[in-house]
Amino acid sequence: MVMAAEDCIFGTHRVLEPLHSLPQPAWRLDNTMHLHNNEVLVDVETININTVSFSQMFHECGGDRQKIEEKIHKIVASRGKLHNPITGTGGMLVGRIKKIGSAYDNPKQFAVGDRIASLSSLSLTPLKISKIKQIHMHTAQVDVEAEAILFQSAPLIRVPDDLPLTEVLAVLDEAGAPMQAWKLVQKEDTVLLLGAGGKLGLLCAFAVRQKLGDGGTLIGVVKTAESGKRIRQAGIFDQVVVTDAYQSLKALKEIFSDGRLADITINCINTPGTETVSILATRHGGTVFFANLASNYNSASLTAEGIGRDLQIFAYKGYLDGHAEFAIQLLRQHPALRRMLAARFESKQKRKSERVEVGASIDLDAAFLKGIGLENYVFESEEMKQVLQNVLRVAAYDCTMLITGESGVGKEIMAQVAHKGSSRSNASLIKINCGSIPPNLLETEFFGYEAGSFTGAKQQGKIGIFEAAHGGTLFLDEIGELPVELQVKLLRAIQEKEIYRVGGIKPIQVDVRILAATNQDLRKMVKEGRFREDLFYRLNVFPVYIPPLRERKADIIPLAHFFLEKYNEKFRMNKSFLPSALACLLDYSWPGNVREMENTIQRILLNSRGDAISEADITANLTYDPQNRSAAEKTQKLSLKSALEETEYQLLKDAKRRFPSTREMAKYLQISQTTLIRRLKKYQL
Repeated sequence: MVMAAEDCIFGTHRVLEPLHSLPQPAWRLDNTMHLHNNEVLVDVETININTVSFSQMFHECGGDRQKIEEKIHKIVASRGKLHNPITGTGGMLVGRIKKIGSAYDNPKQFAVGDRIASLSSLSLTPLKISKIKQIHMHTAQVDVEAEAILFQSAPLIRVPDDLPLTEVLAVLDEAGAPMQAWKLVQKEDTVLLLGAGGKLGLLCAFAVRQKLGDGGTLIGVVKTAESGKRIRQAGIFDQVVVTDAYQSLKALKEIFSDGRLADITINCINTPGTETVSILATRHGGTVFFANLASNYNSASLTAEGIGRDLQIFAYKGYLDGHAEFAIQLLRQHPALRRMLAARFESKQKRKSERVEVGASIDLDAAFLKGIGLENYVFESEEMKQVLQNVLRVAAYDCTMLITGESGVGKEIMAQVAHKGSSRSNASLIKINCGSIPPNLLETEFFGYEAGSFTGAKQQGKIGIFEAAHGGTLFLDEIGELPVELQVKLLRAIQEKEIYRVGGIKPIQVDVRILAATNQDLRKMVKEGRFREDLFYRLNVFPVYIPPLRERKADIIPLAHFFLEKYNEKFRMNKSFLPSALACLLDYSWPGNVREMENTIQRILLNSRGDAISEADITANLTYDPQNRSAAEKTQKLSLKSALEETEYQLLKDAKRRFPSTREMAKYLQISQTTLIRRLKKYQL
């Protein structure tokens, strides 16, 4: 039967943006529940959110159920499907068939009222949620009042009635990976399984042991001693290693101390960052299988290339014929698997009911910052520490990021943080200021040009920044300055992951992560027609706002000392601030933010005569007019008392950081030691 164009079996008739895309890569779907003739309408009971997606939501929301609920509603409202824009993943659903379209091809004889599970991802399923009834934090399952549309191409199965729904949903969401692992493993292989203690790890482990039988070797790697103890009880591992797989070389030595390597490595860890150890731990000619969507296939391929190791690298396929039945049969055949999954769910429920936010906070100590190349940056205030935490937490996911804030707050630095914290950190970070290049040259800078495409073009043509950043990150600063006509082409490059050079007719595939920054109000520009709404939403997947310096005064003194030391060394000086000078710096509104402070400190060093920088030295070099303060400063509703206390607190905090004893602190601040101790107690310093 030939379908009308509007009734495509793959669901393209539901795509709203970009048109002609398939539903999965599409940004937005039509989720009106009017049934087309080759669709199925389902009353949804439960959605099982993909592990990677739920983990990201959980950490972003700090484990708060209400915030997670709001996040789910927000995604579905904006995209017409439950497609996490940060992780790029969805999940699956269970419900009862409400209506079947007249042209729906139905060889399995599904009927209205059948309880079914859809094996196609929620990232391509039109969904409308009326109510979220309960979020089961330990299983990532959500009970809902909702409706969904399933396309002709969507594989379905009837939900078995001999197994608990919690277990069925848990394994169906990961069903493709254990079957793929089973197919890849040979009977005498040495198999290394990373993330062996998780749900996916356990499923793959039992599938692999079933294939190995009494032969081969199965090595399970987990991060904690508790997990190690738990998976040993399964009786299927020949060896269990407790190590941190993110520390590649250390983990390799602990797993294979004798120098031997795995025939096949199966990576079941649900966050990026362990691609390197997967490659290093696998012998030349061996196989690496990334069993979920979190790992970066490109990073792994480049690592293998870099060490000259010929490997078969497989990414998670998602669908294999018979994979659902295979996974359900694993549950039926292995009571130990069911017990371990149940124990794992119970353990997670207990931890999350106690609001133990595993991985929700990153320790921003000096060693960590140095490890990612940020030792020369100042993140002292709680506001900036939170911004840094958020950026680092999302850096591992290959999503776009829009960084906003006033000029000079450090947007480019935060882009560097996002790049360094990602799996693309070994590739290029290409930066371009959209406001610094004439509009008539921007297109060739972005996309390059073919030979002879215009008068004056190079004979061999030229690549643009998209091609130069292939495999890495592209930072588009001052994105608000981009002409509207070029915004269309940028949107297409982001959506389709391909570009056309100027004068070219052949599309060029590009793998680039986009970070953008602006000091303008893009929402206002959208309303005024100066910035495309669809491009704004594509860039604003993860928004990052950097507050101005006047709103994070805890950073002022540390930044002042940082720039003082930097330019003391450069100018071969040995100057220092008097407490009155620091108080003056705290009082200033810094309209130009960190950039202004850096330039001001240089000017003060060059203009001040003595080694001790005084209040007079500061005021003489500030562009400061008490009668012309910024609007933000005027609207601050701080009393005189609270303003003075804030200044006193920052000065005391600085002195405590710089001097080891209260005697030296008191001398520096020119107060008695008794007064100092009383003040320190007041502020709990």
